[in-house]
Amino acid sequence: MKGNHSRSLKEHFGPKSEAWQEEHAPAIVRFWCSDGACWGIPFSQVLGTHYDPEQQRLLIECTIGSVVVIGPKAWDFYDAFCSQRATMLKADGKDILNVTMVLRGEAVPG
Repeated sequence: MKGNHSRSLKEHFGPKSEAWQEEHAPAIVRFWCSDGACWGIPFSQVLGTHYDPEQQRLLIECTIGSVVVIGPKAWDFYDAFCSQRATMLKADGKDILNVTMVLRGEAVPG
């Protein structure tokens, strides 16, 4: 005798459902900091973000701390980051001037 099998949403609606959209996005974004360190942050660990257009500064709040991105292309990176298209960032001295990781308990650079 077979047990009662409840069907998953995919089994019920087929391989593509109108209820959600599936994409295979990268699980981790890498931040090469200006001090030479590289931090890998899972997208699932991002708690919140804030972009300041006057200072061209992006703050990405994560469970371990904050990533601070400064530069004229910080907004462009932010746009790609929000759609999980950006998987790596490194300061180039022109578009992105500085990338800093501030661990919890440290002061965020101004």
